[in-house]
Amino acid sequence: MNSKYKTLFKNVGLLTISNLSSKILVFLLVPLYTSVLTTEEYGTYDLVVTSIQLVFPILTLNIVDAVMRFSMRQDLAVEKIASIGMGFILKSIPVVIALLLVIYKFNIFPQITPFMWFAFFYYLFYVLNQYFIQLAKGCEKVKDMAIAGIISTATMVAFNVIFLLVIKLGLFGFFLANTLSQALSVFYFAIRLKIFNFVKFNVKDKALKKEMLQYCVPLITVALSWWVNSSASKYIVSAICGVAANGLLSVAYKIPNIISMIQGLFMQAWQISAIKENKSKDAKKFYSDTFTFMNMALVIACSALILFNKLVAKLLFANEFYDAWKFVPFLMVASVFNAATGYLGPILAAENKTKPMAKSAIYSAVVNIVLASVLVYFIGVQGATIATMIASPVSYFIRHKALGFILDNKTHKCSIISWGLLVLQAVVAIYTDWYIIQVVIIVVMIIVYSKQIKTLTEKVLSVFKSIKK
Repeated sequence: MNSKYKTLFKNVGLLTISNLSSKILVFLLVPLYTSVLTTEEYGTYDLVVTSIQLVFPILTLNIVDAVMRFSMRQDLAVEKIASIGMGFILKSIPVVIALLLVIYKFNIFPQITPFMWFAFFYYLFYVLNQYFIQLAKGCEKVKDMAIAGIISTATMVAFNVIFLLVIKLGLFGFFLANTLSQALSVFYFAIRLKIFNFVKFNVKDKALKKEMLQYCVPLITVALSWWVNSSASKYIVSAICGVAANGLLSVAYKIPNIISMIQGLFMQAWQISAIKENKSKDAKKFYSDTFTFMNMALVIACSALILFNKLVAKLLFANEFYDAWKFVPFLMVASVFNAATGYLGPILAAENKTKPMAKSAIYSAVVNIVLASVLVYFIGVQGATIATMIASPVSYFIRHKALGFILDNKTHKCSIISWGLLVLQAVVAIYTDWYIIQVVIIVVMIIVYSKQIKTLTEKVLSVFKSIKK
């Protein structure tokens, strides 16, 4: 087995084993807070978190991406990179305080006014957590990333049970549980990475700082694009349909998050492999094969989840939240498109091609906002999911054109056929009860990918044999 595949599979396996159980626990929390919180309360929480994820890459100049990328360079001292990155993180904190004071003073968002302190502390620990994750990834500390994920998730589960069921703090308890879980992950990273030993606040390497900014600043548009494709429609829905409607849309994302979870586990390992193998002789084949296997797994998983969507929704969504099932299928398809787009990102980053990434982000964001504004006005919440599904592949095709060598024509056509079948299945699932048609679509997908399924099985078995030896 080629060493590059072995490294990739081992990292994916480690992250999967260590994170899968914790991710499942978080997923199982959905029935808890949909039974305790109202749709309006959950919609309020989601708006706060969504807003924090929006300002994070802007206020920090997206420095965490540069921290990850430059930490993998053998010719640079990690201490300097970590120090520069921490400097930008800390400088963003007083700006956040000023923004929150303005919001409070002028009562701009009356729904979130009672939660200002929670918003501040959530931002503080969220940005520090993102910084440490990227630093650990750049230093290839995969085990520490995995353990921190377990700590964060396990404590979030425990705190939610205590604050929502035992003490019954309601929305305040929900904010507190999620903030504390981020904080504990930060403390673990700080100790394991010995951050206090090598972060220095007197680092003045202007050339390195300039190089890092040249790399990460264009990627702000990429980060904002991900935010727009997953979150901008929530503001539009809140404005046109109300906060309660946003609560339904927000909880609908929980099922597509299964796809995002699978892709996230893979991407953490893939970022490392994509950069390390960029200069290898058979990098093109490695990239193409890996994309094919990833897309195949996500498409089949997505199709199965759409088939059992109503059953999963009945198990997870309590009370009035059950109506969110109808918004899930199109969001599921969008998550597969986003995974394909995300796969190409590290390859572009490895080649320092940030302009195509920025261009794809801007185009996708504009399409999403325009379509969502129009469709939500005329057909309600479902318009937001349709807009997201249409806008998501825009970014992929722009990136694919910039990296035309990644997929050969046969592989590319195979992917497009599978995506078309997914869209068809989503339409059938929402507007009909023809489950037999969905089963037929899944069978066709398996036939389309039969060769790849056989090849992937052989590669995985080969890796396990190699590890065993």
